[in-house]
Amino acid sequence: MEKTEVIRRPYEQTTWEEESGLLDFLAKVYAEVARFESTFDFNISPLPSPPKSVDGDGELLKNVGFVVIRRNSSLVGRDYCLYSVLKQRSLAGFIGVYADGVIETVRELQPMTEFRSGTAMLHDWLRALVKASCDKI
Repeated sequence: MEKTEVIRRPYEQTTWEEESGLLDFLAKVYAEVARFESTFDFNISPLPSPPKSVDGDGELLKNVGFVVIRRNSSLVGRDYCLYSVLKQRSLAGFIGVYADGVIETVRELQPMTEFRSGTAMLHDWLRALVKASCDKI
């Protein structure tokens, strides 16, 4: 079978977010979180509504990629979250404490730059979230 070359016109140019796989990765995050949750049952779910601020900075919200929360039944009132922030051309992961719509960061995780293979790092981040909530950092 002969391979057909695709010619892109200037108005069809892709962005680095598309080329790098970032948009595809972000589109699959919540499904992967649901799969992780169904496998391990750690009470992790997407945050139902966007946070009001992160570390007192409302402007940072426009760069947040996703937020998931872990409600630990043995730590009532102290919910931990995993959130990501787009920084230049990487996705930085953070663990925070979530209360009343506000996230206070407690730990920064290794940033992600290879989005096409991002599922493995997402699992590392989810394990870090579980560990943080168990360690009560």
